[in-house]
Amino acid sequence: MKEIRSVAIYCRVSTEEQVTEGYSISAQLHTLRQYTQLYGWQIAAEYVDEGISGKNIKGRPAMQRLVVDVEKDKFQAVIVWKISRLSRNMLDTLKLLDKFEDYGVKFISYSENFDTGTPIGRLVVQLMASIAEMERNTLSENVKLGMKQRALEGLWNGGVVFGYDHTDKKKLVVNHKEAEVVKLIFTMYANGKGLRAISNHLNQAGYKTKRNRYFSINGVAQILDNVIYIGKIRWLQFENWDTKRRRGKNPNPILVDGQHEAIISDELWSIVQARRKSKSFKQRQSNEPFLLSGLLRCPDCGKGMVPSITTHTRKDGTKRKHRYYVCGDFHNKGSSACRANSIKAYDAEDSVINRIETILSKNKLYKTLQDINSNSVYSHSQLNKELENIEERLSEIESVQDRYMEAFEKNTIPTAILQERLQKVSNEKEELQQKKNDISVELSTTDSKIIQPELIEILLKQFLLMYKKSSRENKKRLLQHLINKITIKQLKEKSRTINEIELDFDFKEINISKTFILIHLLYRETDNENTFSIPASDKELPPYLQKFLPLFMVRFPPINPKPPINLLQQNQPHHLMRKSHLRKRQSQITPLLHFFTDTQ
Repeated sequence: MKEIRSVAIYCRVSTEEQVTEGYSISAQLHTLRQYTQLYGWQIAAEYVDEGISGKNIKGRPAMQRLVVDVEKDKFQAVIVWKISRLSRNMLDTLKLLDKFEDYGVKFISYSENFDTGTPIGRLVVQLMASIAEMERNTLSENVKLGMKQRALEGLWNGGVVFGYDHTDKKKLVVNHKEAEVVKLIFTMYANGKGLRAISNHLNQAGYKTKRNRYFSINGVAQILDNVIYIGKIRWLQFENWDTKRRRGKNPNPILVDGQHEAIISDELWSIVQARRKSKSFKQRQSNEPFLLSGLLRCPDCGKGMVPSITTHTRKDGTKRKHRYYVCGDFHNKGSSACRANSIKAYDAEDSVINRIETILSKNKLYKTLQDINSNSVYSHSQLNKELENIEERLSEIESVQDRYMEAFEKNTIPTAILQERLQKVSNEKEELQQKKNDISVELSTTDSKIIQPELIEILLKQFLLMYKKSSRENKKRLLQHLINKITIKQLKEKSRTINEIELDFDFKEINISKTFILIHLLYRETDNENTFSIPASDKELPPYLQKFLPLFMVRFPPINPKPPINLLQQNQPHHLMRKSHLRKRQSQITPLLHFFTDTQ
């Protein structure tokens, strides 16, 4: 392990723990800051996840930044107040500890008085992780039993529900103003109105949800399906919600009479449910994938554009389908939320490719990338300079505090003046520490590496070549990898064609490599329709990409991957065998934050 010079402080507290056990963030930070001062360590950064459960490390932004900074060698140790702050899941804890050990970073728990720099420390931490997970599971089971008992007694376990308010005893009482809206929704649906028509009517009439938002199609549907409005309580409707979501529907949920007043009559409920059942259908699937779904943004509200299909009947009786992208907010909430801004799908998809071709045909690419490189390097330089100034001032403040204490011990400064001055420098120190944390976060989420224009030119040319040869499914994969966001800036008047389009590319180094690998794999595919068959060997890849190939051959498998045994024949390490069984959806890449924006 490396000698400890600087450390990272990690703090976490869930809402329940803060209320019941007093694990406040401020208390954890205060204790750990004093602990680092005792050993003379510098605090490289503080990472705080407030109001977040320790069940797993997903959805914890501060923890994600901590892991990234561990890999960047920004500190030599991670300190927590208690091991359960790191995670209450043993597997997650051990994975984090393995990560720390791989990069020579110690893990220190203040209250349990051990660190992983020693064999006994590593043994103890595994035992404590097991205990923390057992405590979480026990607490979870106790909570579930308590909530089940409340449901059996006819009490509501959920959060806010439209049409009702909570009393101090967590009982539901009718909110008469909202109840009238609930009755209107049920009545309109019983009289033949659809979900979109109802949500549009409510929004145009000025009604808002409990959270003061527009009504959506899904929101209206949830109200129509909620038995709470006929005075019932339904509990455990879904099982294993964290992993299965709505696919884990429970065939035998708890359904009992509630202790609250009903808003809807049983007769109206029966009419609505009969119509809901008759109207249930599976969502139509287009034979042609919408290539830009998840990428296209509305020019007015910035929300995602969603696919839409309309059917036109010709005079001879034949039907023709037309594909469009429309604003998601308009589609779900009606004209009160936004305009349709519908765009012909083929026009939008062709415009994106034409835009990339235009970028390559101009000299604009090199100039734009040079500007990005200059701005990125300058921004990083300024942030690092500001960080150095803050650290220098923090060091000065510590010296000032020491001098004040020496003066107090020598009785050369009155107590009242001492307290006033100490409070002043303490406030400044706290502000600087917060600013230091903010800058550290910004540095960890930006990229200062130079973008190579020649590499980008090769990437775009290879992208266009493969795009034209690929199936529509693979075209969508290529677009999702290369582009982060597409915005149609302006539509021609009285037309659904595009006048101006803006592309946000993600040219971060790792994403460039991933896109190259995907293109390489698509080259090696031979589909059944012989749309393309271009040979390529591993040797044709640049050296810096060859090192990525073993991993990405697993993470980005071809449509018809070879059996896992072939991976071993390619000198793959055994631990990659497990990764060959990744779900298909895991081949998608999360958008990153280093963009090149091109506007026509």
